[in-house]
Amino acid sequence: MKILNRHSTMAVALTVGIVGALSAGLAWAEAEYVPSSNPRAQELDTKPGPAFTMIDGKVSKIDGNVYVVEGPAYNATGGGTNSNEIRVFVGKDTKKISGEKRVGDKIRAELTQGGFANSIQ
Repeated sequence: MKILNRHSTMAVALTVGIVGALSAGLAWAEAEYVPSSNPRAQELDTKPGPAFTMIDGKVSKIDGNVYVVEGPAYNATGGGTNSNEIRVFVGKDTKKISGEKRVGDKIRAELTQGGFANSIQ
């Protein structure tokens, strides 16, 4: 009976340890991609990098190299909580598949985590 209780106790302790480690790992991974609540405070990438997400929307404003794109809630890309706007940096290294864009154009863009448009169409 003592051996059974020891194995039982070790199994419970091991299970609790594994669940705790996984929970901490998931919480850390989730926290890593939490966007700023103030999109204006976030600095945009100014050079290409690994693709993070694709967005679809309509260009509502162009301020130099920064496009403001309206669309569905862009929460995962730094648009803020339930925001329907995201700022996108469009530079000389952005692949412009369908030419230059103007306010009112519908676009699809591949973005880095920092908001640089690797491509825009």
